[in-house]
Amino acid sequence: MKENIIFIHGLTGTKRAFKKQIEYFNQEYHTYTYDLLGHGEHIGKHVHFTLDNLVKQLEAFYDANGIKEAHICSLSYSCYPSAIFANKWKERVKSLCFIGGHYNAPSKLLDVLKFYWDTRDEDYETWLKKYSNDIYPKESILDPYSAISKRIYYKFGLKLDDQILKNAIWHRLNYDLRSHLEGLSTPVLWVMGEYDSLYKSTLTDLKSIIPHVIYKEIKHAGHAANLFRPNCFRDVYENFLVHYTMEKTSQRKMLNII
Repeated sequence: MKENIIFIHGLTGTKRAFKKQIEYFNQEYHTYTYDLLGHGEHIGKHVHFTLDNLVKQLEAFYDANGIKEAHICSLSYSCYPSAIFANKWKERVKSLCFIGGHYNAPSKLLDVLKFYWDTRDEDYETWLKKYSNDIYPKESILDPYSAISKRIYYKFGLKLDDQILKNAIWHRLNYDLRSHLEGLSTPVLWVMGEYDSLYKSTLTDLKSIIPHVIYKEIKHAGHAANLFRPNCFRDVYENFLVHYTMEKTSQRKMLNII
């Protein structure tokens, strides 16, 4: 029987962010994705963009599609609702994959978020232009990914209800995601792009928070590593899923012998 994978996009994105991964993994898995509140088909609409509502949205998606358990693969900010969901519904999550995941540890990223929270009353278009530029800083002349990321973020961020990105900053400044990460017992794959130092700055104590985490870094990739290097990400994720499945099968066989 095929297992399930749910792919969840990040801020300003849509469910098409995982188009290539869905096409590939659909051969061996049932693959699913959806638009976050206020995104995709509902972009521009006013929504109550809270972590509680995002978790409820994922719960409703499970129920609407008759999913009992699934692997969850989430991009960037979506690691927040995914981790919260995984702690609340441990039996419904087979594994977690965080691409560009981060949490509110003292870091360069947290400093940027604090600054833009404090200046959130500025004209939204001006504020977003500056914010997009600072969360995707250019790291070197060999880094073309920041320019692409900031252009996409700004273009689609303008179309969102202007409270969504500001609420997301508030969540990352104030919500204790680390306590949820510490409580995870499910297998966790954490994937970062080589040119993603700002977001990687939050991960200095990742191994102590999740001792069993598998950390992988994809060369020549920016923040959304699955978009910049889809084939590399596919191989990393597939190896993780195969290893996890083999390990669980072996454990079940041992239990049957005993």
